[in-house]
Amino acid sequence: MGKSASIPPKARAQVKQRSHFRCERCGVPAPNGQWHHRRSRRVRDRHQHCPCNGVWLCGTCHRQVHGGKDAQRIRDEGWIVSQFCKQPGVIPVTTKWGVRWHKCDGDYLLALVQNEFRPI
Repeated sequence: MGKSASIPPKARAQVKQRSHFRCERCGVPAPNGQWHHRRSRRVRDRHQHCPCNGVWLCGTCHRQVHGGKDAQRIRDEGWIVSQFCKQPGVIPVTTKWGVRWHKCDGDYLLALVQNEFRPI
């Protein structure tokens, strides 16, 4: 059995749908993309294969995220989450569509953009 077999089909479908079948990092169409665990899949708890811990990536972005180059930026953008983080959904992800918090139900919350008001 391959690695992907352990990801529940419902969670995989929720993450693919949340991304609109596009890479969440670069935005290219990725109907055959890959589930990426933000926090190590070795951490075995209720969030191991949870949509809050998964992102949909094209093969290129998946390799880049695991490649080691720009490791600090990758962590800062939320693509890699510390194994000690109890709830990956509290760490925002800087996606192609903005900063989002991924929820356990497969949905997400967007960062609020604060308007800058200037006196006339």
